[in-house]
Amino acid sequence: MARVWAEANKRLGTEKPVLEKEIGKVEAQAAKAQAAMDRYFEAFEAGTLQAELCNEKVRDLRTRLEELEAEKRDLETRRERLELPAVDRDMLAAIVENFERVMAEGPNPQKKHLLHRLVKKVLVTDRRTVEVWYGLPNPQRFEDWNKWLPGRDSNPRPSG
Repeated sequence: MARVWAEANKRLGTEKPVLEKEIGKVEAQAAKAQAAMDRYFEAFEAGTLQAELCNEKVRDLRTRLEELEAEKRDLETRRERLELPAVDRDMLAAIVENFERVMAEGPNPQKKHLLHRLVKKVLVTDRRTVEVWYGLPNPQRFEDWNKWLPGRDSNPRPSG
């Protein structure tokens, strides 16, 4: 599992420099727009630029700055999504340990639900090529799969 995690980080890491470069370009454009706005203010204060023209130019530059900030936030969000959390080995061990038992003993609707939580996508290209995309449960919402076993309360109430 650690090898898979390392490979995923490696592949995601190839996109990160591209995003970093794009964020740098956006920041440079924002600095350029801010500098232009400062020059318009200086020209207005010196009396070499009419108030109406200054207002129009500054309004356009503020709109451009807002667009650049939104683009930067989007790029930063994409960059954050490229970060994989550290492997929680205990959680993964619990998943592997309980999976076979749950699949062997659980009723079909519960097995189906469990598979829907773990398998995100299956692509069948031809008879010999099948791609399976797995999704690991979020450790904060990871549930003890023992509750999926027959004879267990499938909707336990919080204690306390």
